[in-house]
Amino acid sequence: MSEITADSVKSPAKKKERVEKGFLAATWGIAALLFLFILAPVLAVLLQSFGIGAGTFTLEHYERFFTHANYLQSLFNSIAAASISTFVIVCLSIPFALYVTRTSTWLSSVYRGIGLLPLVAPPFIFSLSLIILFGRRGVVTQVINDVTGLEISIYGFWGVVIAQILGYFPVAYMMIESSMRNINPSVEQASQDLGAGQGRTLGKITLPLAGTAILKAGLIVFVMALADFSNPLIIGGGENFLASDAFLLVTGQQNLEMAAVLGVFLIIPSLLVFLFQTYLLKGHDTAASQSGGANNPLNPRMKGLMFGISTLVALFIVVMFIMVVLSAFVQIIGVNNTFTLDHFADQSGFDFLWNSVVVSFFAALIASGIGILQGYMTARKNVPMKKLMEFTALFGLAVPGTVMGIGYVLIFNGAPFYLTGTIFLLVMNMAFRKVGVGLEAGISKMQQIDPSLEQASQDLGAGPYKTFGRIVVPLLTPAFMAGFVYTFMTAMVSVSSVIFIISPGTNLAAPYILNLADQAAVGRASAMSFILIVIVICCMGLLKLMERKWSINSKL
Repeated sequence: MSEITADSVKSPAKKKERVEKGFLAATWGIAALLFLFILAPVLAVLLQSFGIGAGTFTLEHYERFFTHANYLQSLFNSIAAASISTFVIVCLSIPFALYVTRTSTWLSSVYRGIGLLPLVAPPFIFSLSLIILFGRRGVVTQVINDVTGLEISIYGFWGVVIAQILGYFPVAYMMIESSMRNINPSVEQASQDLGAGQGRTLGKITLPLAGTAILKAGLIVFVMALADFSNPLIIGGGENFLASDAFLLVTGQQNLEMAAVLGVFLIIPSLLVFLFQTYLLKGHDTAASQSGGANNPLNPRMKGLMFGISTLVALFIVVMFIMVVLSAFVQIIGVNNTFTLDHFADQSGFDFLWNSVVVSFFAALIASGIGILQGYMTARKNVPMKKLMEFTALFGLAVPGTVMGIGYVLIFNGAPFYLTGTIFLLVMNMAFRKVGVGLEAGISKMQQIDPSLEQASQDLGAGPYKTFGRIVVPLLTPAFMAGFVYTFMTAMVSVSSVIFIISPGTNLAAPYILNLADQAAVGRASAMSFILIVIVICCMGLLKLMERKWSINSKL
């Protein structure tokens, strides 16, 4: 009889924990890319703010920030605008979500689509619409001036706030609507059976159950509004805001140190919110449905109130989009409304649009591919640093675009890389800002796949790589496509980070439209925006079509 030793007992466990060399190499490669394209730019901004980039450590730049009135004003304006926008957005999103989830009419479905409509447009589209309506030569401005003799202006702090409310509304609405749709209807019904009116039920039961989602939505919207870059440039009227001032410091004054300081004040709240959501709020959503039944309907009085608020929001969003479309097809909207296609004759605009399609396609391919591969290894393999890598990939979603753009300038505009202005760097910038989406989709899908499928494949003689290619990859295709379409859509309308690293030959559609709007070329900006919106809507339609197909296949 052979002797049983401690080593022979431990060896099977060691073998089971061993990671194949190919997956181990992929892990180290992904880790290097995550560091280079996510962590390194953020660290570069932090170091530059202390003057370390110039070889010395100093607090001079922070001292200048706190003693310079314009910098303090930009901080105050950014915090104030973000706070007001967040409060109003949450207050509008709750009744909008209640109406959509608590009524089952065709109109509620239409409103649901309208609420998501701003996602398909560049982030500054509402600033452009507000200028068309309320600018110095705006449609409404001229009517008011002719009737009352008063001159109004949308430019300035409140113009930025209104644009942010419209632009970031769907972010909060999506999260709150999803949570309210998943609330167990029996809980609300029990409250009403015990004598509580619907208003009391909503206040004491529904909103507290959706409280985590509401808090998350508010935090995300606040960070996005605080880091808003394009709206202050277009409609800010010269008011100081952190993100736009940082951009002007880089492009106008070449003052990377002060731009980095402003970037630090953008990254701090983003980091705090990210940590709070990732580690403190994770798993605290109390609104999970247990029954799958239809949601508790609103009574006529409450339904009328929710309908009124939702209608105002929906009408405002639709009017904003209509103004952009009309402006694209007339000479000068409100002044010369003659139909024309001249605004679409901008050849350089079409070149930049093609650049955007190419860059967005490859960025989506890389982001979704790396994301699901990392998701698979996170869920199935005992690879080193997987928690740190997951943190880094998700952190890329939270970093403000302005900070990332400044960081890329600091790293890739000199030795040893010299990549600024290249298509390659634009692709990597967009890909690694969204790689966390593919990662989350991959992890979520892997949790739904029974590990016995992979074990059965290996028991039949297939190696780990063949099992991954033949079994896992096909099952991860829905997650890959979800990450691909989302990344493509967002990359097509991205501005804040890529505007720092484009060159005249590699300009993209969204930064080009921003430049047109900033130069008051409203017609050409509207025409390019219209084309961009059509492309992104087609992508959303493709995603819905694929989701429906996968749903049917899974049922079969």
